[in-house]
Amino acid sequence: MTTYLSVCVYVLGWALTPIFVRYMSDAYDPYTQAFIRYASAALVLLVYTVFVRRVELLRALRMWRVLLPMSLLITVMQLAWTIAIYHTTATMAQLVTTLQAPLVILLSFLLFHDERNVIRSPLYLLGTLLCVVGVGGVFMRDTGGTIRFYIDLALLLLLFVSVSWSVYAVWGRHTARGLPPIPMFTVISIYVSIAFIIPMIVFGNPGTLWSAGARMNGIAFVSGVICIAVAHCAFHYAQVRLGSSFCTSIQLLSPFITHLIALTLWPDERLLWIQWAGGLLLIAGSFMVVHAKWMRRNVVV
Repeated sequence: MTTYLSVCVYVLGWALTPIFVRYMSDAYDPYTQAFIRYASAALVLLVYTVFVRRVELLRALRMWRVLLPMSLLITVMQLAWTIAIYHTTATMAQLVTTLQAPLVILLSFLLFHDERNVIRSPLYLLGTLLCVVGVGGVFMRDTGGTIRFYIDLALLLLLFVSVSWSVYAVWGRHTARGLPPIPMFTVISIYVSIAFIIPMIVFGNPGTLWSAGARMNGIAFVSGVICIAVAHCAFHYAQVRLGSSFCTSIQLLSPFITHLIALTLWPDERLLWIQWAGGLLLIAGSFMVVHAKWMRRNVVV
């Protein structure tokens, strides 16, 4: 029960991420926003682990040779993700990054024996294929009355995020098998927060941490706690028990949660009919993946 509750937590947390990022885009530049969100997550996790899981935190700190490279990957990925949202809608950002699902499946197939029974399932493969086709529909744009495939900076950044995330998801599962997810991500979030200081100073405007005001800083803090600290820890906890492929595929539901919320805030979040068609294929594919996992749950440890 706890494992599946963790799935709900990270799916909802990551569905809210582009909402928060876009909402705060007028108050911060992307570099400063990335810093304050991760610093908020790191602060809360550090306080918790120091008082509750100190021994495990010290063990995680000693594993810096593993966690530091992972943190650098997350730093670059998070910057690309945040900048992309500044150049597109929250819904589109979520939909494009669903390409991470087949990439995680491929990496999981190569690395984890306990993933292979699910990955080889025809239902699982068909569901993933529908997801990929659906994403193709999402890439379509209306340019002067003509619907065509369109690529811009935001799309390229989001494609990079998809590849990076697939590496992070599989890498994180491998690491979390030997280290509890909360202490592990506490150390990662500290490293990432420190790494964000340089691009914030060079490319951003740290002064917005003050000019944004208490309300916006409070929203940034809540965003960091829910969408980063809680969601990432829940994801790593769940994927160790349910598998990287399954957890990432379930995440395909996040774009539609994002869309329903974003549509109440910004009119440009509306989708074209062909994008809706792609979205429906994504939903169908994700549910097929869930069903394939349920049918073969006895072979996943």
